[in-house]
Amino acid sequence: MLVGLVEYFVGKVLKATMVPFILVAYFDGADLESVSTVGVTAIVFGIIGTLILAFLKFILPESVGIPISSAANRLLSGIETKGGKTNVAETILQEMGGKERAQLLFLVTVMAICLIIPYVLGALLYASMVVREVKIIEAAELAKEREYEQRRNMMLSDIAHDLRTPMTTVSGYSKAIADGMVPEAKMKEYLEAIQTKSKRVNDLITLLFDYVKLDTDGFKLMKQDTDIAELTREAGAFVYQDVEDAGMGFDVDIPEEVITVPMDRLQMSRVITNLLTNAIKHNKKGTDIGLYLYREDDYVRVLVADTGDKIDKENAEHIFEPFVMGDESRSSKGGTGLGLSIAKKVVEMHGFNIKLVQGSHLEKYQIPGGYEKAFIIGIKL
Repeated sequence: MLVGLVEYFVGKVLKATMVPFILVAYFDGADLESVSTVGVTAIVFGIIGTLILAFLKFILPESVGIPISSAANRLLSGIETKGGKTNVAETILQEMGGKERAQLLFLVTVMAICLIIPYVLGALLYASMVVREVKIIEAAELAKEREYEQRRNMMLSDIAHDLRTPMTTVSGYSKAIADGMVPEAKMKEYLEAIQTKSKRVNDLITLLFDYVKLDTDGFKLMKQDTDIAELTREAGAFVYQDVEDAGMGFDVDIPEEVITVPMDRLQMSRVITNLLTNAIKHNKKGTDIGLYLYREDDYVRVLVADTGDKIDKENAEHIFEPFVMGDESRSSKGGTGLGLSIAKKVVEMHGFNIKLVQGSHLEKYQIPGGYEKAFIIGIKL
């Protein structure tokens, strides 16, 4: 737009100054329409042609005769105006002297350069802007890559920590049993501890496998038309006994209608189940858990809410990143953060969205009051 404006004003200036001068000096005051752009162009090419022919005459032997004037005049033959009359440009070149031809060529060249300069400057300015933006993007990508490397190293460190703790227990208890150091009365206790820690390691390895698998190029969702309402009910039924065993309340409100959504049934079932399991694992006895699904026109929301403590702001901002919880939380509650990372990846691979909503922000959603936080999956039909 800037180049267009500059070119417009340059053209205006040239039309008001140099064009009238050229018409008066070289075309006996004729108007621009009678001379026409084609005529001026033909004259310029005629001048250039005569210069070429003169150069050839200069470098060729004198015995080679070159009719410069007639050759130059023939460059103008056939040029006509819109009305069909011979253009006045046809006779201009014949009447011009060498000095006038050079002057006219110079002036026309200057005008052409003036008209081209805005585009050249615009191209240079645009190129510099592109180079600057590319450098900014490269710097951002480099910073992102460094951040990714730091997060990966931190994740590997946390994985090592989470594996080392239960494996130390398993190794110590099994050695004590093998060495006959465990009384018969405590044998069952030791074996149960080994089983619990072994399950912990196995669950962590399974989560890591799922997390890595979702990033591989070969992984594809097996989508099929699925009743999301029925799928959500099944997830609620699956954890119902766990909710009761944890001494928590469970409120489920899912409409009795078929809401068909193309999705990978197994993966989405894992997502909802994982959200419910997290609510059970990371809240105290007496907490109420809610599982809700409602539809608004072509939009469906699945909510897993609870009345437990809100997640602090720092952790809430990174809740879907792997290993965002502190060591104390992981040790005491067995959390790794991988489950939520996997849930987010699966949801986004489907083209859905997932977010954490807390406190008063829950008021705009169609669920009863009293809940402190909720994970909400949004599905556009």
